[in-house]
Amino acid sequence: MIKARGVSVSYRTGLTGRFRALEGFDFSLEKGDIFGLLGHNGAGKSTAMYCFLGLIKPDAGMVRVMGEEISPGCRLFGKISYLPEEAHYHAYLTVEESVRYYSGLYGMNLPAGRGEDLLRRFGLWDFRKMKLSHCSKGMKQKVGIVQALLNESAELVLLDEPTRGLDPSTTRDFRDCLLELNRRGATILLNSHILSEVEMVCNRIAIMSKGRVIVQDELNRLVGVREDMYEVEFEARSDVPEFVKESMRTSSTVRGQVETPDLRAFLDYAERGGIRIYQCALKRISLEDVFSKAMEGER
Repeated sequence: MIKARGVSVSYRTGLTGRFRALEGFDFSLEKGDIFGLLGHNGAGKSTAMYCFLGLIKPDAGMVRVMGEEISPGCRLFGKISYLPEEAHYHAYLTVEESVRYYSGLYGMNLPAGRGEDLLRRFGLWDFRKMKLSHCSKGMKQKVGIVQALLNESAELVLLDEPTRGLDPSTTRDFRDCLLELNRRGATILLNSHILSEVEMVCNRIAIMSKGRVIVQDELNRLVGVREDMYEVEFEARSDVPEFVKESMRTSSTVRGQVETPDLRAFLDYAERGGIRIYQCALKRISLEDVFSKAMEGER
């Protein structure tokens, strides 16, 4: 769906300086992916999105979308939905008017009830007559999500920080929508700083740093469990054995790690003391762990 090779993009800073937003950027998005593009602020994620949409022409390198070179206004945009990181709306429109307006930009007639269904799903129906100028940040983000989901025939969906400002319930509804879109055949690329959300929906990820990709792989190849370590949480006691490596203690519980050879000793300690165990499981390697390790390697 998207291939980028050796892409470089720089911006002018002052009279003579230049900042390289992308440098030697290589990327591949396959049909059917739900792909997470990760990185610190300033890593180049949004700039990469602009290149994929043809909004920025790279200084060097190649970008192809569905096998073609994309440019503003080309026919491919009928197959693409996009949610920018910071959308700027026509504030004098109401919520309902904005949905109709954005559907018109796609050049499509909304199926009967499509707009209403999405407005209801994301809790905007009761506010449909409210002007965007009076909407909260979270409500405006919901409007952006609705417009990004209007085109049911979209083959490629690009989302830049889609869950910023959303409450937990709306975040869950949005996640369900993405999975539904993917089951219907849409390929999805999203930028996000919320790694737990990425881990719940994505099958592939790439981590960016300083304008280039430093990790790109199947998510299930990167996360998993460690066979040599258990994570434990148990009722707080003052006589915690040395083989329990404490990571957090409150007035009621202790969290820590126990190496696998010491697991039997830990269970015996809990049984002898009548100590309640709340968790005892192999240590999980999370996407946050993978991200932190990648960044440490960069430093």
